[in-house]
Amino acid sequence: MKHLLSWLLAVLSLASAAGAQTDSVDAFVRGFIRQHNIPGAAVSVVHHGKVMKAAGYGMANLELQVGATPHSVFEIGSITKQMSAAAVMILMEEGKLGLDDSLTSYVSGLPEAWNGIRLRHLLTHTSGLHDWEGDTTFSLRREYTPAEFIAFVARHPLDFPPGDRFSYTNSAYPFIGMVVEKVAGVAFERFVTDRILKPAGMSETRFRHAAEIVPNRASGYVDRAGVLMTGEPLRPAILAPNGFLLSTATDMAKWTIALTNGTILKRTSTDLMATPTRFNDGSTFAAGGIGWFFGDTKGHRMMVHNGATAAGFSSVIYRYPDDDLSVVVLVNIDRGDTVNALATRVAGFYVPGLR
Repeated sequence: MKHLLSWLLAVLSLASAAGAQTDSVDAFVRGFIRQHNIPGAAVSVVHHGKVMKAAGYGMANLELQVGATPHSVFEIGSITKQMSAAAVMILMEEGKLGLDDSLTSYVSGLPEAWNGIRLRHLLTHTSGLHDWEGDTTFSLRREYTPAEFIAFVARHPLDFPPGDRFSYTNSAYPFIGMVVEKVAGVAFERFVTDRILKPAGMSETRFRHAAEIVPNRASGYVDRAGVLMTGEPLRPAILAPNGFLLSTATDMAKWTIALTNGTILKRTSTDLMATPTRFNDGSTFAAGGIGWFFGDTKGHRMMVHNGATAAGFSSVIYRYPDDDLSVVVLVNIDRGDTVNALATRVAGFYVPGLR
């Protein structure tokens, strides 16, 4: 009886500690979003393969006063590039393409100056393709055929020879979508849904279609001189591989688990994605790989990717590989680096060395 009582007291003590930690995280996140005038947020934390938190805070919709939950659907922006990269890695594992294959092997009608672009360059932002976001004549309110998109990007010369250096460009990943469709023989959206989202159990995650009715969809907001307004509702489908996925805190926890347990990719592929990029001259870009950027937080290795959309969303995924910790934050406004600050502070509740 004495041993049973001791065991019960130990269990109750652990439960109390876990509850206190949860309460402190929740209190911090609520205070943070109030301080930074963030309408709503969703947070997921995975530690040692277990979901420690999936929660919503604030408002998913200000007009209807709907609160955010773990199942509120946010745009994740450029975190979508991780899923797009994973699609290429799956096809590579199947022997259907290689990272050093030329883009011209899969996409026709390209300028001769692009002959040196390899799939690896597209995935690591070393292609030299000029970022379409730097050209104000690109319209978010019309559709572009692949040929029209090629022509638009080709209006600008390459910023540098492919493989010479790093420069983040949203012009690269639409071509990843074209390659996946060519090799897989199905639409890019279908391939990602069937080969990535479904196996990972991400049933709340879907591609963005502006006219669709999406249960639990959060509304995005932009700040106009202190006044919150709704964000841009439209974007051309050619950009889907860049940032068209909608997801939830619950599903993003599943994504982080799937990346590490072999559900989607072999360990060799995830290791390759986590390998720093090598330039033509043999030097290494230590801050970036495929679908990840790298850094150090108080002596802890860190992998990260951000996302933001014109609709008024911001997101970030952090991975601390040595601590086996992942943190995802989704918010329905873009306030620059605040989403990173929120994520890193949350991480510190689970790994004290990160505080």
